[in-house]
Amino acid sequence: MIFAGRFIAIFIVMTLAIVMPNLLSQAEESTLISIGPRIGFSQKTPLLGKQQREVFRLYDVAAIFRLPWQWPLDAGKWNLRTGLITSVGLLEAAGDAGAMVTAVPDLILTGWNELISFDAGAGAGLFSRHQFGSQNFGGPAQFVATIGIRVTPFTHSYADFHLLHFSDAGLYGSDSLGVDMFIFEVGYKF
Repeated sequence: MIFAGRFIAIFIVMTLAIVMPNLLSQAEESTLISIGPRIGFSQKTPLLGKQQREVFRLYDVAAIFRLPWQWPLDAGKWNLRTGLITSVGLLEAAGDAGAMVTAVPDLILTGWNELISFDAGAGAGLFSRHQFGSQNFGGPAQFVATIGIRVTPFTHSYADFHLLHFSDAGLYGSDSLGVDMFIFEVGYKF
């Protein structure tokens, strides 16, 4: 089972390494939208999945890149865009800590001159540690799902809130357990 988990993790990393640069190279208008630090926490009662065994804390930096696909809605008052949320940081629980990286393709709905935006996406994450106290993610590769809201009250600053879910979706067996996080972020918008 350990070999299968490593094989899957290596496969996901190699797929991301091959596919993502190719997609980004075709995206002529791909630019950095924003960057900022995030903090997050979980509770033992999940939004999705099973009861949590540990309480998690997350500290990372996230960058959002604009992808070239977008569609104006409602005569240009709203806009549906594509983006890529990337992050690198630290996840800790029960005295254990591990590094993590994520890449999440995202759909972003913006309105009111980009004062507010809503987004949702699903992607992948890699974790240096998958056992935190009594809670086991099952392996280093995880699926990541997110939904959020962002407010941009000033030209170059923003604040947002995301619900983030890490899970192996049963990839490593029925004993693994993901986590639901509440994420807060402030940062610089380009």
